[in-house]
Amino acid sequence: MIFETRTVIPEPASIDVESFSPPLPELLLDRRAVEHDLGYHSGTAPEPVIAAINELLPRVASHAQLQCGFRILPPSSVVIGPESVSCGSVSLSMGSVITKQLKSSSSIAIYVSTAGHGMERWANQLMAAGDMMQGFVVDTIASGLVEQASLWLEKKIAASVKPIGWSLTNRYSPGYCDWPVSDQHNLFSLLPAGFCGITLTSSALMVPVKSLSGVIGVGSGVKRGAYQCSICDLKDCYRRREEPEELEEQR
Repeated sequence: MIFETRTVIPEPASIDVESFSPPLPELLLDRRAVEHDLGYHSGTAPEPVIAAINELLPRVASHAQLQCGFRILPPSSVVIGPESVSCGSVSLSMGSVITKQLKSSSSIAIYVSTAGHGMERWANQLMAAGDMMQGFVVDTIASGLVEQASLWLEKKIAASVKPIGWSLTNRYSPGYCDWPVSDQHNLFSLLPAGFCGITLTSSALMVPVKSLSGVIGVGSGVKRGAYQCSICDLKDCYRRREEPEELEEQR
């Protein structure tokens, strides 16, 4: 008698959608981080900028409405091709640059994070009142908050797959590495409507504006590396600037 041998791909104990409200104290939000996001090396920001940051940071908690969440798709529904990833009846046209990074993944986690409407309203109010610098600083803080919430969420995703021996790849988002922004509609179709309070415009822009979305590869044969700027042709991305070592260590 001949028995057929099959490789069984383990699945997470739960592949349900999960959402969170990250506690602000658990995110890296200090003056040095904001200075970096504004484009200054440590200690080089002008005094008015430093004063604005010091004044505004304590007020962030009363305006931020942080939410984030993810969904890990069943491995049986995910097919990673040379140019796209098929998720059941939905195809994500990521392009070969991203699919090459995901090729060893058993599945993908779809994630979103947002700072909410409060930070955007605050920045707009400051600018409308004529304080353009403070408005710009708040806008920059909001962008940093979303990035930090996404990093916080990565730890949650990693914890959810660790029991079955899986790890994570880097995050990849529509609008980068030849993945068209218009594919947001397909990406969001794999999540509940209005997930984490985020909706899409007809042109596939996220509302609230200070939001991030994308995918992370998960599986036993993957790992997360440093930001791989060499695979991306976005030359003016702020992450192309070298981060101070001590700041990177905190992250």
